[in-house]
Amino acid sequence: MPTTDEMKAAVTAYTAAHTAGDVDAIVAIFAEDAVVADPVDKPPFVGRDAIREFFAGTHEFAESLELVVTGPIRAVDHFAAAPLRAITSMGGSKFAVDIIDVFTFDEDGLISDMKAYWTASDIAPID
Repeated sequence: MPTTDEMKAAVTAYTAAHTAGDVDAIVAIFAEDAVVADPVDKPPFVGRDAIREFFAGTHEFAESLELVVTGPIRAVDHFAAAPLRAITSMGGSKFAVDIIDVFTFDEDGLISDMKAYWTASDIAPID
């Protein structure tokens, strides 16, 4: 079972990998059979191959993408939750979306499930 500090470090590594555009590093944090629902109300991506394809597409679509932790990461038992802000540029415009990500970790400290809570109404243009 991962410790609280290990789960918080994994969430921080996840955000850093997104900001760096390092899809391999993102995928390495997930278990082989992990499930990602991003956003939570859409069909999930199951398994590392599907997760890789999803995140690679996200990074290919955006001209830039920065993922920032905007408040305390909470971790207990084998769960962690974090408030995040994704800042992206597309077509010369810049947008931000505030997100709450909830992570479930397996015994090896890998993410086995991630749910991203956001909707289109959470996307706002920024200067």
